[in-house]
Amino acid sequence: MEEYGLEVIEKKLKTNLTNELNRAGLLFRIHSRIKEKNSISEKLLRKKYGTNSKLMQDIIGFRIVTYFVDDVKIAIDICVRLFNIIELVYDEPDIESFKPLRKNMICTFPNDLNSIFEEIRNKDEFYNIIDNTFEIQFRTTLSEGWHEVDHNLRYKCKNDWTDLQNESRMLNGIYASLETSDQTLKALFEDISYHHYKAKRWEALLRNKFRLKFQLQNLNQELIEILNNNNGIGRKIYKLNRNEVIEFYINSSLSFPITYNTILHFTNYYFIKDQKILEITPDVLIEEFRNYHLSE
Repeated sequence: MEEYGLEVIEKKLKTNLTNELNRAGLLFRIHSRIKEKNSISEKLLRKKYGTNSKLMQDIIGFRIVTYFVDDVKIAIDICVRLFNIIELVYDEPDIESFKPLRKNMICTFPNDLNSIFEEIRNKDEFYNIIDNTFEIQFRTTLSEGWHEVDHNLRYKCKNDWTDLQNESRMLNGIYASLETSDQTLKALFEDISYHHYKAKRWEALLRNKFRLKFQLQNLNQELIEILNNNNGIGRKIYKLNRNEVIEFYINSSLSFPITYNTILHFTNYYFIKDQKILEITPDVLIEEFRNYHLSE
């Protein structure tokens, strides 16, 4: 019965997370798990939870895996807006050495879900040394596999590595190559967007510049003609700070389908401000943009 209650909590949290990430249009995968009792018992023994009022904080855990490294920060910002954060660990790179960088947070259950967890603790004292919190970890697609290997074959058995400094350094070196690859991947798509801008392939420019989960809807022909007749607009699109645009959107109350047309209208209204594009912006979007201004 307790496991069912935890499944309800996990499902509702995952739904909220997925909806917000989808709203932003990010390319991502999300994984979740509920610790089983034998796994909990092992961790309680290893970490000595229950002493000095220390409680286990990750009975439910999520891992958000983004395709691109710069989306990790965006995903974190989404979670900060969505949940009550009690701890955020965001390691910055050390210029002198490569090592795994922690990017995770501990959040408290929302009130409606906390009441479910309190019922679980009241029915089974086993859960009394578990906090009413959950963990979210953030990874990139390229680093995800490395973290799995490291967690299961080094972190969980540290004694195996006490006299293996060179081998441990080699394992960290693999992570370093993946970190470099993440940065290279992002730069590659920036280069690709530049080539599409120069070739006036506007839909491809938007796709590779913003790297979002676009719906299958072609760029409007009227917009294409405006862009073809004014290459300066395309240059402004290419020059946009991609993350600044997305951060503006996720921090707003705006919500619309992520298509090439809506993204162009959105960026034009707030950043580019071309009058011809504004004149053909659908009324429903204009109303959405104006209502957001009024609510600020």
